[in-house]
Amino acid sequence: MGSARTVGASTIVQRAIRRLRSRACAEGYTKPDGALLTCVAMSRSVPDVGPSQVDATAILVNHDSGDRLAELVDAVLLEVPSMVVVDNASHDGSLELVEGRAEIVVIRNDANLGFAAAVNRGAKIATGEWLLLVNPDIHLQRSDIRRLVEHLAPDVAAVAPLQMDEHGRTRAETGGYDATLGRYLVWAVVPARYHGRFGPWLGRPFPDRDVDLDWVSGALLGVRREVFEELGGFDERYFLYHEDVDFGRRARAAGYRIVCRPTVRLHHEVAHGDPERRVLYTQRAIRSLSLDPHFSGWRRRALGVALGLGYGLRALLGSGTTRMAARAALPACRELMAGRIPQHR
Repeated sequence: MGSARTVGASTIVQRAIRRLRSRACAEGYTKPDGALLTCVAMSRSVPDVGPSQVDATAILVNHDSGDRLAELVDAVLLEVPSMVVVDNASHDGSLELVEGRAEIVVIRNDANLGFAAAVNRGAKIATGEWLLLVNPDIHLQRSDIRRLVEHLAPDVAAVAPLQMDEHGRTRAETGGYDATLGRYLVWAVVPARYHGRFGPWLGRPFPDRDVDLDWVSGALLGVRREVFEELGGFDERYFLYHEDVDFGRRARAAGYRIVCRPTVRLHHEVAHGDPERRVLYTQRAIRSLSLDPHFSGWRRRALGVALGLGYGLRALLGSGTTRMAARAALPACRELMAGRIPQHR
């Protein structure tokens, strides 16, 4: 079942933008939940677009993404007629690089609400068949978006590409399997090349054709809008990370499939390639994982032991950012061992 369709350039784009702004007004985005909507007058001109557009609204969550944001937005809007940029209280001037464009609606949050909450606010005003979640730290190639969502079966709720690092190596964080203590014990003590399907993330041999997974990463994620709304969006308990694992679990329970499409390969820097940000994100990932209902009671303490073992080994044997992040993660592991949920740092 195809998802890309031929359009008549600016006429269809104008129509998509009108639908997007109509939903924004219907949602009353003047000052809800600390969010301030920045609207751009429809009289502004709409730039020419290519001959094929995906029936989607792109949603990009911005938090101090720097000057790279404008180039990424340009690449996305070659394939998608409209975009919602949800800004989580940026202070670096990055938002000003994309404001004032007719294809974009900006939602400004007065505080950093986290990824899940920001996506949900963008999704409330989205239109089209697909929501396209776009991280600021990815590098798109022409036609990536179209190839990602075309020719998918109707029961596919979400699809993501195979992620690569700057050296062309596959990132296991592409997606993976439902979170269990056993899988995190495998991660802790077994070298990644031997994980297979037994660790929490995608393992070797990496797929070369469409494959069903339990969850896929939101770095570049196509989600059927109607399914996202049916399932109530992302769980906003998860500030950053694990919302994709939770969504995949609920989607599969409702009878949908989650697919990784490795014919689309995406360069994802992760945390903008910034070691300090990677350390912070590791700490927040542990907190999000601890909020999973599966890890309540004694399982939370056991999770702390498994993660403490894994990060302890990496702190001793790893190097560079891996060692730095592992050392920073150990206090959160000790909190879990004590049965407590680590706090934001």
